[in-house]
Amino acid sequence: AGVKRAVIMGQDMTRIWNSSCGEEYVLECARRYPDFFLALTSVEPVDTYGRFNKAALVYFEKTVRKNGFSGLLLTPPYGRFCSDDPAVYPFYEKAVELNVVVQFHHCAQLGPVALAPLKYANPVSLNNVLVDFPDLKVVVEHLNYPWYEELFFMMASDPNVYADIAMTYDRPNILTWNLVKAKEFGVIDRIMYASDYWVASQGVFSKDPGGDMKKWISFVKTGLNEIAEKSGWPTFSKEEIDGILYKNTARLYSLD
Repeated sequence: AGVKRAVIMGQDMTRIWNSSCGEEYVLECARRYPDFFLALTSVEPVDTYGRFNKAALVYFEKTVRKNGFSGLLLTPPYGRFCSDDPAVYPFYEKAVELNVVVQFHHCAQLGPVALAPLKYANPVSLNNVLVDFPDLKVVVEHLNYPWYEELFFMMASDPNVYADIAMTYDRPNILTWNLVKAKEFGVIDRIMYASDYWVASQGVFSKDPGGDMKKWISFVKTGLNEIAEKSGWPTFSKEEIDGILYKNTARLYSLD
């Protein structure tokens, strides 16, 4: 299928939702196929009482040093913590020490409001993290919706910040316009294709998630420029499209 490497991760939501969401599966995939998968661990950085979760930090370091993982996923809105909570800072310090990526679900969630309260998704708290950890390599999922421009400002100010476009394909006009803005801000070379989770007939997925993914890739290849041309917006070069599909991710993870 032309796919040489893939980034995978679970999504630890045990603190509020009692769900590890695939962490064991990710460990097994990384063990079986270390030359194909780039795995990120996922932990709740704060414990039941909102304090620093030392056991989670130990586990994070173990997955990197022993299992060869490439980074960490944090989901502040689901875990109901702010990314600039001092209890989370040891995880950023460790990520910088290990020279690995920290990926954030740092955006709104379409669904029940209680699932991901917006006050924990506001990018102001992430900006504080970037101020305190200038060497931290960061990925922000879903273009940080609905705070797209705030994200682009942060990316323009910090070359270590990347973003993905997972779960944005069902709003093609908005996605295209936001990527036009990313190009205008000079950060299109740090935007990455992503698929998010695969569950048939759930969320944005049809009965054929593999087919959905092929359509999304095709949209990035040709659909973006079709909408841009029709709308009178700047179009994307082949280099920019290739960057979104794989080259920007390869650079982030030192694969190129």
